[in-house]
Amino acid sequence: MSSPENASYPSQSCRDCFGKTLTSWLERAGWSHDTPLRWGKAAQFPTVADSTFNRMQRGKIAQPYPVTFIQFGMMNDRLASRNYGLAEDDPLLPRIARQRAIEHDDGRLWTATDFFSHFIGELEPPAWAKEQPLPTLQQAVEASAEAVERFRGTAQALNLPLPEAWESLAAVAAKASATVMPHLSNDELETLRMVLSGWHTWTPEQMHQLRDLDGGLRPLSLLDYWKATIK
Repeated sequence: MSSPENASYPSQSCRDCFGKTLTSWLERAGWSHDTPLRWGKAAQFPTVADSTFNRMQRGKIAQPYPVTFIQFGMMNDRLASRNYGLAEDDPLLPRIARQRAIEHDDGRLWTATDFFSHFIGELEPPAWAKEQPLPTLQQAVEASAEAVERFRGTAQALNLPLPEAWESLAAVAAKASATVMPHLSNDELETLRMVLSGWHTWTPEQMHQLRDLDGGLRPLSLLDYWKATIK
């Protein structure tokens, strides 16, 4: 039996940092904490239980079983190789395919050892998981105006009335391949509709949540994808 003193290692701050990385990893693809388990069951490979994932997100597990980090590594490897193990018509596939593997800055894939190193505080979180500064109000206003300009420019080029243009954009958002199109939640898509109609301007907080891993805005990427694919 381990001594009570060992319960303080790794530190709570390290556990919390690891949990924030897991949360950011979920958010980048619109996953919930039970998605890895659902994927593992559907594709028949061992992965992290939803309760374990959720508790680690909240820094509530001081000393996880070693197999947990092995499972993180296996899942990350499958994502990197796109070895999803799912049928083409599996409803879970688009959500899984939307996710990106965790890598080092030089492109090397995180392994089970890297997940453990991050958990104990010896490895920094990936750059996209670190806290980003909140955009200014001016930046949010300018981004809103840019979205409107792109939307209306495409609608005009296609000779589409704005309501029909929105229906077209929403259809692309709902049906296009998740591997090539940025994901927007239903709430984010509704807010985009309000922005494009001129009834709303993104707040700095909303803009912060809409940033992708490269610092761009997912709605602007969606508008570009729509323009490139619409007939």
